[in-house]
Amino acid sequence: MSKATRCLHQFRFSNFNEKARWALAFKGLYLPRKDYLPGPHGGQIKKLCPESFTPVLEWDGDHIQGSAEVIDHLEKVQPEPPLYPADPVEKEEALRVQAHFDEKVGPEVRRALFLDTMSDAAYMANLFAGGKPWLVRKSYGAMLPLVRPLMRSAMGLSMDKQSAALKATEEGLDLIGEQSRTTGYLVGDRFSVADLSAAALLSITANPDHPDMKRPEPMSKTTRAWMDRWKDHPGTQWIKEMYARHRPA
Repeated sequence: MSKATRCLHQFRFSNFNEKARWALAFKGLYLPRKDYLPGPHGGQIKKLCPESFTPVLEWDGDHIQGSAEVIDHLEKVQPEPPLYPADPVEKEEALRVQAHFDEKVGPEVRRALFLDTMSDAAYMANLFAGGKPWLVRKSYGAMLPLVRPLMRSAMGLSMDKQSAALKATEEGLDLIGEQSRTTGYLVGDRFSVADLSAAALLSITANPDHPDMKRPEPMSKTTRAWMDRWKDHPGTQWIKEMYARHRPA
């Protein structure tokens, strides 16, 4: 079928969406992207899938929702280069690591980031609406105070969860530092879905030098403070190394 039926439905700046983008690029697949704005996106995505979250990979009439599901689909339709280890034991461990970061770390680092930086509507609008026409960016920035309650509800953004979210973020970075110490990778001695998942989901602590996740300058005061919190952690250095070595431009 024509590649015209293939598209990634995404948020422009998101750790789970970055995970899907990275997997596609690793496979040499550079598909069109359709950007959505957090908040108003819900009804639009639900026209494609039962749930409102992104990423959604549109592939020849099918809609694959969720970053892990996207990677599993890509491993079936384009197995080379592989993200799943060939060794069955290592594959099982890599999928376990992916699940851990998907379930325990990714949502918490996203929550911690938003709780720390969500108050700056102008910068948030620049993150998510960058590349859209000026009027769209301005309108989204103006409506963010109205959208925030929807985002808070969808992502469980309440201040009583902030300390737990920050702790989970730090524990994720600690795990990277400990588990990569022997070979430089989280499972075995080569890059796999485990490394991609950890690096993508924690990329928002590291500000890697890649156009898909590099934060626009000048950063807001709250965003700068967030980045400074993690800049000296060995885990963020590992993330930057994974981007430099394994994240195609």
